[in-house]
Amino acid sequence: MAQCKQTPQEFIKNAFTPQIAVLCTPLAEKCCQKNNLNFIELLQPFSKLSNDVHYKDPSGLVTTIRNLKLTFLDVNSRPPQTTLARKFLNSSVSELAEFRTETFLTNDYSLNITSTTPWFEAWRDTFLKVQYPSDHEYTKHFLSCILVASSAEINAVESIIQLAQSLNQMQNNAPGKLPKWFSSNILKYYIIIHDNVEGNIDVANEAYESLKGSYGEANCFLLRMNSRPPGSTHTEHLPDPWSQFINNNIESKDYKPTPESSPYRTRAVFDVNQETDTKTILNYHPLSPDTEELVMNNQSTEKEKFVSNNLKLKAHGLCLSTEDVEQVKLFLHEFCKTCLLPYIEKQIQQLSDVISNKKGVSRSLFSATKRWFNPNKPGASSVAVNNLIYAPDSPELQVRRLGDLYFMFGHYTLAFQAYHLAKRDYNTDQAWLYYAGALEMAALSAFMANESNRKTYDYMEESITTYLNTCKMPQFATRATLLSSECLKNRELYGEAAHQLIRMTSEESDLRSALFLEQAAYCFLHSKMVRKYAFHMVLAGHRFSKAAQRKHSLRSYKQAHQIYKNSGWDLAEDHIHYTIGRQAHNLHSFDEAVKSFARLLNGDSKQSGQQQSVFLKEYLTILGNKLMKEGDSEIPLLALPELCNESLKLLMGPTPPLTTPGRVPAVGVNFNDNDNIETATKWSKLEEILVQEAHGFVPLTFKPMITLYIVDNLTKSSPVAIVNEPIQVCVYLNNTLQIVLQMKDIYLLWSFECKGNVTSNENPSSDVDNYVKTHITKSVLIQSNCNQNIILSLTPLRTGVITLKGICYTLTSSNIPNDNIFIKGKQLFNINRTETKNNMKSSNNIDRKEIKINVVPLAPCLQVTFSELNLDFLCDEVQRVTIDFQNTGTLPLHKVYMATSVPHLLCNCEARTNRNLSEFSLNNCTPAMKEKFIRDNYVTSVPLPDDKLNPEQTTTVSIYIKAPNKPGLCLIDLLIYYENINPDIVPRYRLVRHKWNLSVQESVKVEASLQGSYNSKRVEEIALVLKTANLNKLHSSTLTEISLLNVGMLSKYWSFIENIVTPKYINLHSQESAHILLKARRVNEQKSQYSNIYLNCERGSRQQLNSAYLAFAKKTDQCQINLFDDVESSNTDEDVDGIVFVQWQALVNDTNRRVVDGQSQISIKVHKSNKEQLDIDEFAALSDPATLLEVSINKDKQQENKTSLQTKVTCTLIYPAVVEHNFQKEKFCVIPVTLLLHSIVNDINLNVIINTLGATSGPPPSRSGLFYPYASKNFSWLGTGSAVKELKPLSTEPVKLSAVVSKPGTFDLGARIEIFCSNTDQLEAPVLQTCQIQSALIVVDEDS
Repeated sequence: MAQCKQTPQEFIKNAFTPQIAVLCTPLAEKCCQKNNLNFIELLQPFSKLSNDVHYKDPSGLVTTIRNLKLTFLDVNSRPPQTTLARKFLNSSVSELAEFRTETFLTNDYSLNITSTTPWFEAWRDTFLKVQYPSDHEYTKHFLSCILVASSAEINAVESIIQLAQSLNQMQNNAPGKLPKWFSSNILKYYIIIHDNVEGNIDVANEAYESLKGSYGEANCFLLRMNSRPPGSTHTEHLPDPWSQFINNNIESKDYKPTPESSPYRTRAVFDVNQETDTKTILNYHPLSPDTEELVMNNQSTEKEKFVSNNLKLKAHGLCLSTEDVEQVKLFLHEFCKTCLLPYIEKQIQQLSDVISNKKGVSRSLFSATKRWFNPNKPGASSVAVNNLIYAPDSPELQVRRLGDLYFMFGHYTLAFQAYHLAKRDYNTDQAWLYYAGALEMAALSAFMANESNRKTYDYMEESITTYLNTCKMPQFATRATLLSSECLKNRELYGEAAHQLIRMTSEESDLRSALFLEQAAYCFLHSKMVRKYAFHMVLAGHRFSKAAQRKHSLRSYKQAHQIYKNSGWDLAEDHIHYTIGRQAHNLHSFDEAVKSFARLLNGDSKQSGQQQSVFLKEYLTILGNKLMKEGDSEIPLLALPELCNESLKLLMGPTPPLTTPGRVPAVGVNFNDNDNIETATKWSKLEEILVQEAHGFVPLTFKPMITLYIVDNLTKSSPVAIVNEPIQVCVYLNNTLQIVLQMKDIYLLWSFECKGNVTSNENPSSDVDNYVKTHITKSVLIQSNCNQNIILSLTPLRTGVITLKGICYTLTSSNIPNDNIFIKGKQLFNINRTETKNNMKSSNNIDRKEIKINVVPLAPCLQVTFSELNLDFLCDEVQRVTIDFQNTGTLPLHKVYMATSVPHLLCNCEARTNRNLSEFSLNNCTPAMKEKFIRDNYVTSVPLPDDKLNPEQTTTVSIYIKAPNKPGLCLIDLLIYYENINPDIVPRYRLVRHKWNLSVQESVKVEASLQGSYNSKRVEEIALVLKTANLNKLHSSTLTEISLLNVGMLSKYWSFIENIVTPKYINLHSQESAHILLKARRVNEQKSQYSNIYLNCERGSRQQLNSAYLAFAKKTDQCQINLFDDVESSNTDEDVDGIVFVQWQALVNDTNRRVVDGQSQISIKVHKSNKEQLDIDEFAALSDPATLLEVSINKDKQQENKTSLQTKVTCTLIYPAVVEHNFQKEKFCVIPVTLLLHSIVNDINLNVIINTLGATSGPPPSRSGLFYPYASKNFSWLGTGSAVKELKPLSTEPVKLSAVVSKPGTFDLGARIEIFCSNTDQLEAPVLQTCQIQSALIVVDEDS
């Protein structure tokens, strides 16, 4: 994770390498230029020794130096000036913008971050290279100077002498001028370069021997090189180790001495921009600017680029052989071993002696006084800060020199001691710049000696703050921070390292601040502080942006976004997306810019509407720039509005008819249908029975026809469209923003394939309209935070395959004409349910599933219209509807059928063929019979002229709709089926749907009560009391007045008796009721017969409606199988004796005064079950207390035996109600009685036994004077005591009896009769019947 290539120890060693000056003659440089190198460049790849070297410290201990590295610089080289230094620093970062990433796991995050930061290392190295040497330290001062001459010189020795003289002049310059020397007596080393091809070896040897004689053998070297002639191709190939060093060289060729040469004194004014003659005030050092431009123009000119490219293409070392390279390495080793290190030993010894002689002695009274009275804290005195100047040979500087020598040559323990000694002197003298430098080096020495501790870390902390706050030298504070942070990170003190790095961020240098913030972020990441990491990466990205480092700014924001995404910090995430979009746009990475701005325009945005409007405008602007730059003709993808693929719907069907006054077109299937599973199953079952009715069979795998496709259907089957019939697509668009979105010119994108030829309207051609006609919606406004369904359509004109790709539209940024941006874009359909929302918007999504539609030839088209219908119904209201069928297609059709799921509410008596349904029974039917009966109940055939309907031909039928008997909402559906005459054409059949949504209100309530008639003379009769009530509320907004017209009965067993008296009119106002007493007699018919009694004087005035009434009554009477229940059920009970219905007419006073007709019905059951019979008996006993005891006894008996054998016969006694008899004349009174036996079974003959002997009564009350409130049973029957009769089904047989009483009173004749019954064809014991004989004979004594 962001690891540096160098270890902290290597970085610190390379930052403080011994500085060696080089002074060459022109001929020596020319000899090196044969290899496209100068002398310093020749040495650079080998300046790091591969062998260990040694030297002794003053105590005589040997110090070993491993991999000693030297820095060679031209004695005339100067650090670049401010502007050029900034350019080098910016270039070092911008040229290394490419990076490798790795996955880093921490906490709950999996982060993709950079594995290394080469741009930071390059900036760090460049920063150290462009530093000016300072007088408060000697690590950047030249220790030695190498004088180089060529053997080709006229007099090589003389040239060396001249170079030595030039060097002496440089050393005698003012102390503040460059170059700076470590001491006045620096080490000089002499080299003669000999060209092995062009030079004379004898001359070279002679000059070399002369130099050895003058300066000593250890200080001279003869460097033989260029053993390969120029242009040689047959020699061995050598690698090029010089390229990497040459590319990193920093030179300032046009340097001129300026007041800047006097470091750390005052500020100087430089002409930074010569073209505009503007003056910029700068610190003396180029790395501490006061007024840095926000955006540095670091783009090189074309000429500079050309020269740079040429340098990179040059090959180096072409004239050097392997022996020549070894000669260079030998020179460097000899120089270090025989010359430099002995010189260093001598310098260390001399400095140690000087320091030891003066140790512990105060230099002056002034210095001693300052030690006692000064506070010795940096910044305590604001006077004379940094103005203290030490003499070059002062002991304080000698200690610093000694410490620097120890440090540069690897003796870090002694270096720490020297620095520690020096810092105390500097602190005493308030030489704060020297003091900060000593603290810095003491901390580094302790770290390099592996002896660092809390105190040494505090040294570095104090050094940085002193540089920064007291000395006002941020360039040295920056260097100290770079070094200190590496030490702290090496000890895993990431928090302290981050603190130091963040402290160095300021407005002075955006690039430095950006780099330091980035490194601080990585420190927080090492500490598992991911949110701090993300925050500081955002800050780094911002400063990179200000420093014109756009690539690094983009990278930083993208790394931070990994933490902020889906974190709930919406505004922070929006800022990141916005910046990423802007930076990517500036870098011409348009795709990434568009994606970033698209993420700003989502529903989770917490931005204001005004800000979202700005985002939208920039989004469209960037998209427009992308199209203009790339010049791509492809329509771009748009992010707004949000297209919900899961809500996509397709509708296949003909164009709906035009609206005609008085007519209502079939509802059909539309996009507003939201059928649940139950409703969809209902339509599917209706379609299945229609197909079976038309074809005579159902396919083994029946698949219902789909007209409205949703995503689930589209993934399983391909839609089928018909030529010249529109394909409609309902697109669900969601505007989640707080601004209004305006879309223009919206249409469907499609491609059409026919016989291998593919045509698309995405890249339209002249013949596109010959295949498919595309309908364009001109404009749509989607309000803020709203969604809208847009219906788009196209019409195929030829057979083939249409692929729906998406929608195309023009999105505008605002509604203001002068400030508006138009971008034409698209969104693509994807019906692959597994894809995510982001993948759906990706144009490169290979898993995107498109919609393919097969276009088939022309087919017939049935247009259905209905007469207008008032949907406000009363309960049981009946209305007539006419249906017009018109063939608007180009082909004839036939087999038109209608089906409904509520056949009891829809009657088509005028169109239906006569079908005998009453003979059907669930008990003895086959599956084929059952299916036939179902179809007959639910399906109706529509008669057609000549059994077909030709194009433009029309036919009309009528149906009746009846409201249910319960108030509320009611849905009546109708499915119409028709076929193409040619069975080979696809589709073979088509469907038309319609439905009425009725609102049903209360109307009439009918109740019926039955009672046997006791005065029937021939056949069984019943009394029927109808209570009819108008349920309309008194204070209802709709007032209803109901007139009763007719009472009818549909029954096999009963028929109304017409000899009743009724009023002329029966009108019921709100909450009024009428009681109607009717009588019916027993009949025995094979089928239900209709009988009625008119309740209105205007009889038969509505004959047309009477057929509908009768048809609805028959639907109620007949057995009905419910197709839409899992359990088969019948609407009628087999024990029901008939249906009584009341026809009425209502005057409804609502918004429109209207007259409606209706029919209410109720089922009757004359002979109840045992339990129901007992309840009736108890009710009857209340009006006849004399029978209460018998009812109680009978109840106990009936609870023990509940078989149907006990209720096969009922009976009635016919006798005179009151008999007068003179008991004085004749002791006994004989009364003739006729017993009528009624069979109430309709399928068997019965043997009936009447027993009058075994029926006895209990004794009379013991107290003769006690009142007995019940009819007496003290009488006897005359005769044999037993009679046998045979009863046919539903017949009546009389039996003649005679009763004998001996005194006056009231007698219960039925108490002494027992009736037994058995089937004639079965040898079973007769069963006592539970029929109740209601009788009360009154015998009066004539004498009383």
